[in-house]
Amino acid sequence: MSRSRIKRAKKRTHRKRKTHIIVALAVLTIIPIILVSLGGLVAAAAVFTNLPKINNLGEVQDWQTTKVFAAGGTLLTNLYYEQDRVSISLSEIPIHMQQAVIAIEDERFYKHKGYDPEAIGRAFFTNLSSGHVVEGASTITQQYIKNTAISREKTFDRKIREAYLAYQLEEKYTKEQILEKYLNTIYFGHSWYGVETASLNYFGKKAKDLSLVETSLLAGIIKSPNNYSPYTKPVEAKARRDLVLTQMARLKFISPEQYKQATETPLQIKPISKPSTVAPYFVEDVKQQLIKKYGANVVFKGGLRVYTTIDLKMQKHAEDAAWSILNRPTDPSVALVAIEPKTGYVRAMVGGKNFEQSKVNLALRRRQPGSSFKTFVFTSAIENGISPYQTYSSAPAVIDIPGSTPWKVNNYVEGSGGPPMNIREGLVRSVNTVYARLMMDVGAENVVETARKMGITSQLNPNPAIALGGLTYGATPLEMASAYGTLANGGKHTRPISIIKITDATGNIIDEAKPKPEQVLNEATAYLVTDVLEDVLRRGTGTRARIGRPAAGKTGTGQEYRDAWFCGYTPDLAAAVWVGYPKGQISMKNVHGIRVSGGSFPAQVWGKFMSSALKGRPYSNFTRPKGGIAYTSVCSETGLLANKYCPDIERRPFLSEKTPKKKCDKHAKPSIMEIPNVVGLSEKEAVGRLEKVHFGYAVVYSVDNHAPRGMVASQTPSAGERARQGATVQIVVSAGSTEQKIKVPDLVGLDEQQARDRLQEIGLKAIDITATPYMEAKSKRDKVIYHNPAAGTELQYGQSVTIYINRKH
Repeated sequence: MSRSRIKRAKKRTHRKRKTHIIVALAVLTIIPIILVSLGGLVAAAAVFTNLPKINNLGEVQDWQTTKVFAAGGTLLTNLYYEQDRVSISLSEIPIHMQQAVIAIEDERFYKHKGYDPEAIGRAFFTNLSSGHVVEGASTITQQYIKNTAISREKTFDRKIREAYLAYQLEEKYTKEQILEKYLNTIYFGHSWYGVETASLNYFGKKAKDLSLVETSLLAGIIKSPNNYSPYTKPVEAKARRDLVLTQMARLKFISPEQYKQATETPLQIKPISKPSTVAPYFVEDVKQQLIKKYGANVVFKGGLRVYTTIDLKMQKHAEDAAWSILNRPTDPSVALVAIEPKTGYVRAMVGGKNFEQSKVNLALRRRQPGSSFKTFVFTSAIENGISPYQTYSSAPAVIDIPGSTPWKVNNYVEGSGGPPMNIREGLVRSVNTVYARLMMDVGAENVVETARKMGITSQLNPNPAIALGGLTYGATPLEMASAYGTLANGGKHTRPISIIKITDATGNIIDEAKPKPEQVLNEATAYLVTDVLEDVLRRGTGTRARIGRPAAGKTGTGQEYRDAWFCGYTPDLAAAVWVGYPKGQISMKNVHGIRVSGGSFPAQVWGKFMSSALKGRPYSNFTRPKGGIAYTSVCSETGLLANKYCPDIERRPFLSEKTPKKKCDKHAKPSIMEIPNVVGLSEKEAVGRLEKVHFGYAVVYSVDNHAPRGMVASQTPSAGERARQGATVQIVVSAGSTEQKIKVPDLVGLDEQQARDRLQEIGLKAIDITATPYMEAKSKRDKVIYHNPAAGTELQYGQSVTIYINRKH
């Protein structure tokens, strides 16, 4: 199709969309006016069939309780309306509560006759100019009709019926009666209907005792209880409250002084005191999914039967694993999500310590995933044809990023690094510098695409730092469990499912979720990645997660130890564990006396949960694909085909088309060679010379040898002797003379380990003293703030330096 034709087609589509909006809004505006202006109420009543009788509109309908079931049929909870509503008279509702609701929901309430042509007209032009519906025009009377008498389907027919019945209601009842009915039935979130119930639950007081600040908060919640809940979205709730106060001030309901004082008052609500007893965070998530899809009235009044995926035995194992390991009041929180890889069924969910104290579900909250994101980098590399034995330097790196500042990368212990390392080993040992360099070859866009395909739904920006888990917005434990489950399922991703089926009270199916696995990775790629992640548990950073059966996984530790993860799977179950404080800026450098990394508590929680959850199930291995994988014996050092002289040979899987073709040329038949002279060289130069001719080495440090510090003073065997390649040469490196003076270096700003290493290198010792509270300086927490003697002081070999570490008590 030509560009001009495409342009004309787009214009026609735009005109069509605009025409539909005009027609729709015209219908909603004109029809009710015609029905009334022609005196056609009797005729209209004949047109609209099955409308409820206006005499019954004041009565609440026969609502039914919705029941939520666990897998296996156990009742999890009841979601109800009637038991959580207390009706009161309008005289018991403060005037500023009435005014707040009118100001934000229907400021012309006392002027219209049930529907508001002026508001409809205003919405008409607002929506027309925006190209889509952004402003509604339902009056308080119409909202009451919608909530008590008419179904919630979004059709023109329903809107016309709503306006018609609203007019009838206004003919029968006074404005005060309608307002009273409305305030006793409107939904305020958390299963609370009516202003009295909302007041008791949010503030612990009766509605008649509410303050202006409290009534404006309640009025603001009405539009969208999920989005303006002060428990889960306090920032949005306050902004909405302040908008209500702005409207009240504009309509002269309150004075400028009252407005100023009220908007400056922080939110003050009482803790929720009605927790679910079983899997509370999962139940709350299911409830929010239902409300989002069907609306609060259907959920709490409609008598639904909701069948969920939660396995109560697994749930108990998850909770036991989380709180038996981190069980002290000051311990960080744990979030855990377990998913069945083949079906996507969510089998367990731990979302926090105490549902009564905080309803924020940490299992659904985005946090920095740290090195657990390296799995996506490795997977993307394999998918793009890079060998698992591709090598990169493991030394600290400074990488140039076009259009940005250079990226400085260190490993888990800053400054550490060594010889070239293959990306397989780099994943097992979680080496940042290797993966930073790999990321530059793979490309951030490819890694983002891989992560999305595998199940990460949070927004991902393609910047190189994601290789180490430096995400702009983070990822949730639910997403991470789902993504790792894709590897367990042979590269097939199945979206997480919490609700299997919904029926009405008589058993008629309303909705049903069926697993729809999608092959998003090459099956051979998934198998190869799993083979590497199994090594993480066998000998890498995840040894504490070993469970005595085939399992794979990856650790992750966030910046400044604020987040710690273990994400892993067996063929039957995938789980992600996150450990941290809900307020994300709190470091975990001293929990039970250790720094919390992914290989510590998260791995322990994961291992304990998986062992219990899978107890009694037969062991199963990860299924090898029928094609696409070839096992080859390779030299573990070079990744090339092994020869008999390779010191370490391993049999490893490769993509069939990527098996190594070349034999290892680093390890040949050892030759008898003359040992080179390394005396008088620096340690680094000596090691380099020995490695070049394939001799091993052992370093011994010695004092009183009259050689300058750092220089090789002697070697065994001596230079000129002959030995077989691979033999070890011992080199004695001078640590200086005990008589020699050593200047104390400047240690301020270093962390404890760095300071100790620096002193040890030059022959001094460190004594650690934690700083007293008056020495605290926030920017230098956990760093050396001063030391004694000071920098530049001359000491003798072996003497001590006292370093003062600023730790939080």
